[in-house]
Parts: sequence; structure tokens; C-alpha cells
Amino acid sequence: MEILIRLFLWILNRTFGRQNAASLYGSNPMDEKLLLDLEESRQLEREAQLQTQIVENFKSTASAVHGAVDYDEMKWDSFVKVVETPEQFVFYGERSVQKIIAKSAFTDRREILTLRRVIRRHVRECELRDD
Repeated sequence: MEILIRLFLWILNRTFGRQNAASLYGSNPMDEKLLLDLEESRQLEREAQLQTQIVENFKSTASAVHGAVDYDEMKWDSFVKVVETPEQFVFYGERSVQKIIAKSAFTDRREILTLRRVIRRHVRECELRDD
């Protein structure tokens, strides 16, 4: 009986053609579900590629400008104390001075304020000025 139904559906397909490509006459419903899932995953992949392309277009091409302090190079864990004087910042380790940053190296007062904020976040003991 199943063979007759499949034969009848094959004749209908040959005679009238498929009216909807997503609907497959005489096929297993799981095949149709798999095809729909495949198309959905392809659509998601295309959307992800489009989003990646959009992000790439908005990335800055400007080179990083390093100021008086290279925050990526600072080893904050090694500093136990920071003292700010009118002329410089002095970073102390366990037993000695580890780093000195002269205030004359800064081009803008905002850079000094930023350094103070970062120091307060990373070093427990700090004697900073508030001018």
C-alpha cells in the first residue's frame, strides 16, 4: 500500500511539479525538519558574519598614544606604597624604590588625575596630593 502511495505522489509531482520547495511530497517529515534546521543555522551564520563585518568596519585604525605612564607595563602587585611629591610619583616595593614618574613628563593635568585614580584602585598605601 505504501508503494502505491509513493507512486501516486511521484506521478503528482511529475505532473504538476512542486509548488513549494520547502514542502517535499512523499518525504519523511524528519527530513523536512532537518532541512529547515539547516536553513536556519545557515541564516544565523550569515547574520554572525554580517555582525563581524560591521564590527570590523567600526574598529579604530588609530595607533595607541602612550603618555607618561604605560598602564599595561605597570606591575601593580609589586607596589606596596606610593608617595606623591610636588615634582614626582614614587612607587615603593617591599624594600626599595621601584619606579619614579616625574610630573614634568605629563602633558595634561587630567593625566595626573587619572594616574591618582588608578593608584588608589591598585595600591593600598598611598600618600597622594589633592591639588
